[in-house]
Amino acid sequence: MINFLANILGSVLRGVYGFVSQIGQEPQMLSYYAMAIILTTFIFKFILLPFNVVQVRNQKKMAKIQPEIKKLQKKYGYDQQTLTLKTQELYKEEGYNPMAGCLPLLIQFPIALSFYRIFRFPEQFAFSNPGFFEAMQKNFFHIGDLGNPDTTIILPIVAAVTTYLTSELTQGMQANQGPSSDQAAQTMNMMKIMMPVMIFFFARNMPAGLVIYWITSSVFSIVQQLINKLIVKKELEEEI
Repeated sequence: MINFLANILGSVLRGVYGFVSQIGQEPQMLSYYAMAIILTTFIFKFILLPFNVVQVRNQKKMAKIQPEIKKLQKKYGYDQQTLTLKTQELYKEEGYNPMAGCLPLLIQFPIALSFYRIFRFPEQFAFSNPGFFEAMQKNFFHIGDLGNPDTTIILPIVAAVTTYLTSELTQGMQANQGPSSDQAAQTMNMMKIMMPVMIFFFARNMPAGLVIYWITSSVFSIVQQLINKLIVKKELEEEI
């Protein structure tokens, strides 16, 4: 399944590379390959935007029932089991699905794995013409070859920071999605710290092209989440 998807995404990457290579002389600091990675990432993020509509609607429903959730927390805060049961009943009455917010993440996961395969084996999934990948320029500012890890660790640091910001925004929304135990809250806080650390060490050993994909995807998600919050806030204000 992942190899099949990697072949499709690799073909898109190759097509985007062919498109950008027609714009004129290749910039000295930014190779066509780097441009293709960034543009391909944006293309697939835009393709997934319809699922963002579901997420926005879900966030709007949560914002509307938040006052009721706070009342339940105040009334049943001493009894976690009853509070959870009453909250689930409220969700059902209002047509709110807590799992709907996870849908974009579930869809993006196989795409991320496929891009991992592509950047690990570009000559198998994207640039299969013999010698083509070796001959093409693969630089990105301070990095001479995106097929190799970034030894300056600049990209791994940026990847870790953008991962943290994405987790912070996601956790901020989840914090308003009903009651959670202290243990669950501690787990979320731990993951918010551990994920960027893991991404940092992961990015140090992976092809820099894959790290650029991750950073581009994370930046897109950060902007998307901020826009989602503004849309929900504006629509609620208009309803009021």
